[in-house]
Amino acid sequence: MCLKNPSAELLEEEKQIQVTINNYIDEFKHIKFNAGAGAGKTHALKESLLYIVNKHGNKLKYHNQQILCITYTNVATNEIKERIGNSSLVKVSTIHERVWELIKDYQKELVQIHQEKVSNELIETQATLNNPDIVKYKKFQDLDEANQETLRQILLDNRELYYKNKDKNAATFKTAFQGIVDSSMMSNVGQFKDIIKAIYKISNYQICLTKIDTKEYKTVVYDSKQNTDSLHRMKVSHETLLEYGLKIVDKYDTLKKIIINKFPYILIDEYQDTAENVIKIINLLSMYSEQINYNLFIGYFGDTAQNIYDTGVGSDIDEIHPNLVSVNKRFNRRSTKQVIEVINKIRNDHIEQISIYEDDDCGSVEFYQGSEDKINDFITRCKVDLNISYTNKLHCFVLKNELVAKYNGFENIYNSFKNTILYSGLNYQNLNTELVTYDKTKLGEVQNLIYKIIELQQSLVNPKTPISDILNEKIYEGFNFKELFDLIELLKSISGNTLKEYIETIFNYYEESEIKGYKQKVEDVFKEIDTYSLENLVSFMLEKLYRDIDDEQLDDAKTKIETLLSIPMTEYIKWFEFVNRVEEQDVIYHTYHATKGLEFDNVLIIMENKFGLERNKFSSFFTNPINGDKNTKNLLYVACSRARKNLKIFYLDDVTTFKDGIENIFSEVKIFNI
Repeated sequence: MCLKNPSAELLEEEKQIQVTINNYIDEFKHIKFNAGAGAGKTHALKESLLYIVNKHGNKLKYHNQQILCITYTNVATNEIKERIGNSSLVKVSTIHERVWELIKDYQKELVQIHQEKVSNELIETQATLNNPDIVKYKKFQDLDEANQETLRQILLDNRELYYKNKDKNAATFKTAFQGIVDSSMMSNVGQFKDIIKAIYKISNYQICLTKIDTKEYKTVVYDSKQNTDSLHRMKVSHETLLEYGLKIVDKYDTLKKIIINKFPYILIDEYQDTAENVIKIINLLSMYSEQINYNLFIGYFGDTAQNIYDTGVGSDIDEIHPNLVSVNKRFNRRSTKQVIEVINKIRNDHIEQISIYEDDDCGSVEFYQGSEDKINDFITRCKVDLNISYTNKLHCFVLKNELVAKYNGFENIYNSFKNTILYSGLNYQNLNTELVTYDKTKLGEVQNLIYKIIELQQSLVNPKTPISDILNEKIYEGFNFKELFDLIELLKSISGNTLKEYIETIFNYYEESEIKGYKQKVEDVFKEIDTYSLENLVSFMLEKLYRDIDDEQLDDAKTKIETLLSIPMTEYIKWFEFVNRVEEQDVIYHTYHATKGLEFDNVLIIMENKFGLERNKFSSFFTNPINGDKNTKNLLYVACSRARKNLKIFYLDDVTTFKDGIENIFSEVKIFNI
């Protein structure tokens, strides 16, 4: 047996921990529940929610109150809802969703706060443009005031010309502005573009402030899909939303009172990854409840050693929300003794886990040094050593999303999106969020449309798919059996080797078929486009993936769209299966970050020095494991702690100079030879 026989003594101790939490709930004492990987944090959170529902539910119903549970991701939200049975007394949501829900009706106040932010951004941008220490603005600064104003007006009058040429090479860009701007200003095209962008930003802010003053702009909008602010358009992203939420909650006691009256119990999942401004909001509610002598319970559930995102509060929570009662849990319900020993050495803090199982001595941990060209050979060795099969899978962790795409069979899709303007430059990271994701709500606009197309195809080839999953009830309402049969058969007849061919068949049938309900189904899938033709679909994709494109770039962009559409359906199906975590292979690939919250019997971690711009990520950590980079340490901890039974590390670089640091954790470094 392996990990099947829990210790009766430890089970009782574990139960007492939950009893302790329940007592603090009843006493309205705020807590910070800390537990290592595999300890059952989500289980403790669930039990706490159910305890409140069962003991205090009637009182909550009487006063029209709810329990507020804040999660870090939509996936976590759905998981908790499932675990507690979707109780109407528990409001589960991500923090951004909840903050916006709480403040969105305070538009007068939001506009005022937004006005202040835009004013500050305007002052800062003006100061930056005129800062003599910033070399890229020097040519503008060298102009006298009159000539600065002349240049400013010329550039503002030629916005269209700029946006048409901004992505072209330096020579073409200079030619476009020849005769309009003095050539000396363009001796360095990159710096000249920076000047233009600063001038446009200042102008946009000024226009925005004028429209606020004249009441033309009356509302602030939050777009959950937008990763960056568009302040001059009154649109804010995630970070700014929390900033505004904090300001409004801080300013208005009435709002604080409304929140705590509605939610006398607030529980936060994965607190270590929660933004600092969120903790500040919660602390404000806590302080106000004490001020008015109102009963409020706040419970933070998490683990500082699993803080792998730079935006998370991590261990700083005690400074922002002081006087929390700590409840620690040392039990591990996930892993074997061998894995636990390793992860304890990695985290090296006040939480030293022990297995709750008596039969925990049944795993393995091995650290190998090898090279990139030996990865496949090493995986083959692992498959033999661990008896890997379709029922006993090997989960392989890599650092880069592009490798996940490659090894999971959708490399061409990844590269096609990567080569678009939308995901160029600083926006590159958005591709990983909007394509290589387990959360369908995060898909980009084009990806979401493609997902719906593949979802239709997959639902039709699966004989177990219920009709309700294929057709919206409104489509087949009032259909007799024959009409429903004809519609399903027509949908099943759609075919194509490539995505383009499949879509073309859909649109051809749309024009030709008289089968009842077919057009409604097509319109349901392709809601984003107006007319149902391949040409119009390409236009939609161009609009979303190639913004501000000029005529000279259009043919190249269309070619790239054609490449995207010409990828075989089989590859799109692999991407679809990845998003839905359909694991048909015996070896499954993930990024380190994407595995958080998951667990697997067999884990292989591919490790190397290089990660993005870093050239010594793990080598630096192993050189100084105790005081090394906290983010790397936490990432390694999260990755290793996903293993239930067997953990293997395959390091791609030479480890000679930091071998001692590795062996302090993993005991031995083995050299892989075929």
